Amino acid sequence: ATHKPKMLPAFMLSSFITPPIMSSFFQGPYSKRKIVILVFLASILLGTITFTTLYTFHRGFRRTIQFWRGMAPLIAKYKYVNFKAQIDHCSPDELEERLNVYRATTAPKLVDLILRLGGIYIKIGQVMSTIGQGLLPQQYVDALKPLQNGVPPRGYDEISRIIEKSTGKKMDDLFVDFQKKPIGSASVAQVHKATLRPKNDGDKPIPIVIKVQYPEVAELFDADLSNLEIATRLFAPENMEVTKSLRKRHENELDFRKEADNLRECTRDMQQYGVEPSLVRIPR
Repeated sequence: ATHKPKMLPAFMLSSFITPPIMSSFFQGPYSKRKIVILVFLASILLGTITFTTLYTFHRGFRRTIQFWRGMAPLIAKYKYVNFKAQIDHCSPDELEERLNVYRATTAPKLVDLILRLGGIYIKIGQVMSTIGQGLLPQQYVDALKPLQNGVPPRGYDEISRIIEKSTGKKMDDLFVDFQKKPIGSASVAQVHKATLRPKNDGDKPIPIVIKVQYPEVAELFDADLSNLEIATRLFAPENMEVTKSLRKRHENELDFRKEADNLRECTRDMQQYGVEPSLVRIPR
């Protein structure tokens, strides 16, 4: 009987054929066309490796990608609405009507992006929900108002790690008591009641409140504000000065040493007029 050879499936044939073709492609001689293709493939490979490495290990780069992945579609749609209005020869009232539709649909998306990014973006959103009247369209101001309700606190384990890393001491060495449940939490920090362990034997423990800043807020501050400035330049260039002032304001706000200096100065001023501590009590 004659043995009839079996036909190999197409995918198996390709696995046998492809390697010799690919190996011959990478071998000489090298024409101009082949060199261009090889350079192009090498550029794609290098770009992919660089992007993956930066996204994995560089928090600022990863943060920038996350920001623009959410913000770029909103800006592109805004530019399209204005461009389409020019093509259609819209009157100012018609353009405003189209922009109102755009704002109504994009305001919730902007708030969702702020909540996903967290940190300083929530802080700026809270500020703009209170002073944004006249700077932002009303739809955005209204959408940002729920951010004033604060954010969920972080767990004790994370907070204790932050304190121990920043002080180089264990929690038991620092505190007689530390209340795990915070008395307040916000976008950049949270506050706990605690009792400070005295330095000398025989001294009384000191009841305090301790404000713990989330470390990534300061770490990502420059990337966050740089992204915000670029978005403002594209989206609302007339508000650039406001964005720059927000950078300066939050630079100072993230430095708790300046906050402590301000409290001491305020205490001295209040005491000079006999207001503190009889009518007003300022934390030390």
